[in-house]
Amino acid sequence: MIPAIFEHLEERETCSTLKEVRTVLDKTVDGGNAFNIYREQDAVFPYLSVLTRGEYAYIWYAPNESSAGIQAWGEDLGLDPEGSVDFYIPELTVTPNDYILTRETALQVVTAFMELEKWPACYEEMPDCVEWEEL
Repeated sequence: MIPAIFEHLEERETCSTLKEVRTVLDKTVDGGNAFNIYREQDAVFPYLSVLTRGEYAYIWYAPNESSAGIQAWGEDLGLDPEGSVDFYIPELTVTPNDYILTRETALQVVTAFMELEKWPACYEEMPDCVEWEEL
């Protein structure tokens, strides 16, 4: 696993093991958190964004400055298909249930990224642990 920098509502940390990643993703502020994850210390792009709230997560990836991003499709969690989950990052971000994952799936996506030699430059290179939608 290649180390990554996790910037979240409380601090900035480097993780290089599954245990460290799990510990950081479990950190919450008022029940949730917002993580921007980078491969390199002073990088702006690419980055993986993971929002958490309770047992739920939302994932969005920015491969470069000119991309609108790539988001993960959600799982069948029995949520109202017309509903949404509120994330606070710290401002309110309302995310349709179609894009909601479990925190455990979010952990799998993050670790898949950390196992890549080079982070994806485009939609076609995304890890196949979830389905993705190019924005």
